Amino acid sequence: MTPQLGGLEVLAAVIREHYDLGQVHTPEQLAEAHQRRHRKLVVTTDAGRFLVKTYKRDPHILDALRFQHRLSDHLYQNGLPVAPIRRAKNGKGILEVDDWALELQQFVVGEPMDLTGEKLAISASALGHFHKICRDLPCPPRDARMWRFSEVPRQTFARLFERAKQEGDEQTATDHCNAIALFLRDAAKALDWDARNEFETGLIHGDWHGGNLLFRENQLVAVLDLEFAGDGCYLEDLAYAMSNLCIRTSKDPEPLTARANVLLDYYKCYRSLSFLEEAALYYAVGIKHVTTVSYQISDKNGELAGYTAPQWMECLAAQCAWLAECAQKARRKR
Repeated sequence: MTPQLGGLEVLAAVIREHYDLGQVHTPEQLAEAHQRRHRKLVVTTDAGRFLVKTYKRDPHILDALRFQHRLSDHLYQNGLPVAPIRRAKNGKGILEVDDWALELQQFVVGEPMDLTGEKLAISASALGHFHKICRDLPCPPRDARMWRFSEVPRQTFARLFERAKQEGDEQTATDHCNAIALFLRDAAKALDWDARNEFETGLIHGDWHGGNLLFRENQLVAVLDLEFAGDGCYLEDLAYAMSNLCIRTSKDPEPLTARANVLLDYYKCYRSLSFLEEAALYYAVGIKHVTTVSYQISDKNGELAGYTAPQWMECLAAQCAWLAECAQKARRKR
């Protein structure tokens, strides 16, 4: 099983034995890192600092990890910055010990992306570059049409609505809910099964947001978290990026439009969008955005990014109105 805190010296001994790193200090827990899927620590050595990830020695987990390593190498070779995998003395990127396994990644010093025009342009170019260079790269099989943001889970959104009614004015919350529901109805039609079969598919990142884009000043120094990468609709990555990097908490149409235009202009330098993708994009963004807010506000005990449930209902209604207008404009271009 994965080494526990009391076994950190055992983990250090394993690293000393199997890696050529000179002196190896005792690994330390990585502060504020998500530890849900696997354990993350930092180890300081004569060869530098490394992120240590430990896994259950399961064939499915290790096969997925090998794909992530191939993808990481491919991105690095094609000019996208990643956290390089450190190979063990036997040349392998995964070290298997008893019933657990570990990998070492170079520890990259940087900060999660904050929203500026320059960084938004860089992140959009990086996503377009990612899609272009990975178009024909073999990736794990899955149904590429069954993407995550074709419909908002009803129960999740219902919980947000109920909380908004309890904490604020019931009629106001109902009005906002009705406006959002009308948008989601139109979005579901625009993203039905037949429509999704017309969208281009390929290898996508699957989790494109500011926390997975490390910057040092205005330089992108690492694209992180390749765990969700695989076969999917490019529109899914674009919707995720626009929701996280352009929409989030703003409801002012002017900055929303400016940010969306920057993202699309720089993305299209690497990959053009079909008319069907252009027409469906803003609906996909809305579904993804409402879904994410509904989930996260429950996890955050009723407050997310400084907004309460009633404030989020107002914000989402305004954002959906802007997204609906953008979708209609895109459709009229034909």
